[in-house]
Amino acid sequence: MSRLFCLCLLFLAGSVHAQYYYNDIVSTQASNEQFKLLRNLKIKSITASSFEPDDSPTEGFSLEQEISPDGKKAVIKSSTGAGSSLTTNSYELNKIKKIVTNNKGIESRTDYYYDAAGRVVKIQFTTTDTAMKSVLTEAHEWLYDAQGKAVSMLKTKNRTDSTQVYFVRDESGNIAEEQWQKNGRTVETYYYYYNPKNELTDIVRFNPRLKKLIPDYVYEYDTNGRIARMTQYSLGSSNYFTWVYLYNDKGLKEQERCVDKTKRLVGRISYSYQ
Repeated sequence: MSRLFCLCLLFLAGSVHAQYYYNDIVSTQASNEQFKLLRNLKIKSITASSFEPDDSPTEGFSLEQEISPDGKKAVIKSSTGAGSSLTTNSYELNKIKKIVTNNKGIESRTDYYYDAAGRVVKIQFTTTDTAMKSVLTEAHEWLYDAQGKAVSMLKTKNRTDSTQVYFVRDESGNIAEEQWQKNGRTVETYYYYYNPKNELTDIVRFNPRLKKLIPDYVYEYDTNGRIARMTQYSLGSSNYFTWVYLYNDKGLKEQERCVDKTKRLVGRISYSYQ
């Protein structure tokens, strides 16, 4: 597997278990808006191609997504040097309702529930290992105030292990803090920062080794409000990686490039649409 996709896997693995407001609310909303754009443009399929720093194709990589004519399902087939997987996304009114991924005998399922205002009120994660005959679950239940802003989220693992997450807003009404509490004490706090356009720019937490606040992610935007750059930092390394995104005139992502701290290219991905 190429270094680029090792980094992508690490990024995805890290984002699943952190920054709940960003992953559950911000990312879901952005994903739904992206799918709505695909439907409005009558896109039927998406193909991604991966390239190494020397511009040679990444060996063993393929990624294809097919969208059903009624817009209720998208099937994603992907392969890397580590194997292949099949993901089926189910939609209702252009909102993601269910994601099911099968990979090497393990089924990962995510179910989304919305209220009448279209806000996420619950996300249920279920991982089934057929070989080990085990099932792991995690539920995120969201509460909102009268203004529709997130107030808290209850995370429950395997129906017994719970963590309460509380949110603090800034003077502009944006979510500024995400506080995790377990057994009556705060175990983690994330801080969110915004630019004058109220676009999220930094997700930050305390680094115990350096004894100061360090960003996990930093975002920059283009003039159309789309993410143009995303920099990912690691608590255990002085290195960091930046993804640079390019879009076509229809607003669809055309290419993403990953560079390291020294600005050296790690790899790139190009997208084509039909």
